[in-house]
Amino acid sequence: MSYAFADEGITSADFGIRINETSSSFTRVADNIGGFSRLVDSPNGLLFQELLVTGPSNFNAADGRELFISDFLLIDPDRSFSGPDGTLAILQNAVIEHDTASPDILNLSADENAFYDIEEDTTALYAQANFQYGIFRGNIGARYIETDIASTAFGPADANGDRQLQTTTGSYDFFLPRINVVAQPSDNLLIRAGYGSDINRAGFNNLNTAFTFNTSENASVALGNPGLEPEEVDSFDISAEWYFAPAAVASIGYFRKERTNIFGTDFEGAALLPDGSGGFVRETDPSCPGGGVFNPTVIPNVLGDPSQLGLCVDFTIPGNDPDETTQSGVELAFQYDLSNFEDKLGWASGFGILVNATFQDFSGGSVTDTTSGRGLNVLGDVTLNRGLIDFSESAYNFTAFYEKYGFTARARYTWREAFRTFDFGGGANTSGSSTFSFPVVTEDRGQLNASISYDVNENLNVGVEIVNATEERIVQRCVSETGPICFVGFPDRRITFGASYRF
Repeated sequence: MSYAFADEGITSADFGIRINETSSSFTRVADNIGGFSRLVDSPNGLLFQELLVTGPSNFNAADGRELFISDFLLIDPDRSFSGPDGTLAILQNAVIEHDTASPDILNLSADENAFYDIEEDTTALYAQANFQYGIFRGNIGARYIETDIASTAFGPADANGDRQLQTTTGSYDFFLPRINVVAQPSDNLLIRAGYGSDINRAGFNNLNTAFTFNTSENASVALGNPGLEPEEVDSFDISAEWYFAPAAVASIGYFRKERTNIFGTDFEGAALLPDGSGGFVRETDPSCPGGGVFNPTVIPNVLGDPSQLGLCVDFTIPGNDPDETTQSGVELAFQYDLSNFEDKLGWASGFGILVNATFQDFSGGSVTDTTSGRGLNVLGDVTLNRGLIDFSESAYNFTAFYEKYGFTARARYTWREAFRTFDFGGGANTSGSSTFSFPVVTEDRGQLNASISYDVNENLNVGVEIVNATEERIVQRCVSETGPICFVGFPDRRITFGASYRF
């Protein structure tokens, strides 16, 4: 509901209520054929040769390496995608023909351990007054949010190894004020200032209590945390914008964010015990006194007795940082084009540039990472403050563009300083076993993207886009910026041609 008052002073007021019900349910139906740990147990490729095709031979194209496998076979991915049932049938027959006495039979069934059902009910009330007086305009208001959450999934195993459905509930409420003010002391100058409180809710994937076990002794278990609280953010910013020419602006701004309950991922490694022959084994006590969580499905390889199922393994769980953190910095922006000089420059008046840069600092926080598991054997006992994940102290981008006669062309170079992250290997969460129990550090990286399009007429547009034109690689290091390299990614250059037609 909105109500108008006058042209000056309090010009209008807005009131509202929002009732939101969100749910997420997940069930996984899966099985596999095989899981063979010995070559003698695996069916020969001749038994399913109709599925086999030659694999790619260009795995050295990214970095010119000489040591790589260039001649191998794999199951035809196109056939697997277009005819999954037929592909599975051929593989199943191969397994049966190889082991007629006790073949592994595919059994597609629901995995109860992976099931979860989460419901989130939110009621939000808000009110806002809009004002204008002289050179000032803006608004002041507040929101009140109340949320109830119910998370249902199979809980931890009991003494008999059975898991039962359990529902965990939680609730929270917040009062979130906000004010924005704009001052226009002259026609080409704007000064903006704002303060506001907000929250960042945890994703359902972090709230559910469902988890599954992997048969690998090195696979960590990802646990959920239905008690995870939203992040709270109090933000203040002030900026000045100078419109010094048509279609041109220069701006500078300062921002400060005070954050509590920042999301993080806590890692707990399972203890490694000497095996008496110079190696190590994992604990088999289901209570895991040395840390970790007991996985009854593990098939031990080098860290246990292969004839006895079950080991203590690493696990991760989402958590909140109880201490306040502060993020503050300066943002700079500049945009200019030559459209005002069309009479003098003609076609060249379509050129322009756009530059943005951010410089920021971070302080506070109490979450630390400590070596555990095999990391102790490599690094010793090391503890480091985690800081703010995915935080770069500086970043910038530079864009050159041309817009005229139906042509639109852009080339943008973006650069970002090194940052710590749980995004290990370009998409997977950090595994404590592979990164010594620390987030990885992604090194400084820049990337060049470009695009060009042409309006053939008012309905048809054609164009081409290039992503990562210079094929910049991704380098991630363990523990710190000077630590050993954990991962190197070689994203390829991607060129996309497209056309659009509007009716």
